[in-house]
Amino acid sequence: MNKFILLLLLLPCVVIAQETKEEDVYTYKKGDPNGTGKWYMGREIAYVMGYQGMSWLDRPEREKEENTSKLLKNMNLKPGDTIADIGAGSGYHVFKMAPNLTRGLFMPFIFRTKC
Repeated sequence: MNKFILLLLLLPCVVIAQETKEEDVYTYKKGDPNGTGKWYMGREIAYVMGYQGMSWLDRPEREKEENTSKLLKNMNLKPGDTIADIGAGSGYHVFKMAPNLTRGLFMPFIFRTKC
């Protein structure tokens, strides 16, 4: 009985000790009229894109706007590396990375949702 009472007295202490305040890493503010209003590390989080946006992903001016060649250069890909492109979309980056991987493993993952 005494152990049971002690357990009941200690239980709130354990619960309080485990409770941690989770900091919100997101900020919420107005941004693009088509945006979510939710920001992370200074960039507004976009809505999920459907297949209808594929042509926008493969637009000719994307290199100029986003400097995608710098992204690939900074990845420092070497033969034998394993790459997993999660949410590969149209394969824009996949096709640019593949020539750098003469050996190794390349795994593009494309997620499709059921409608």
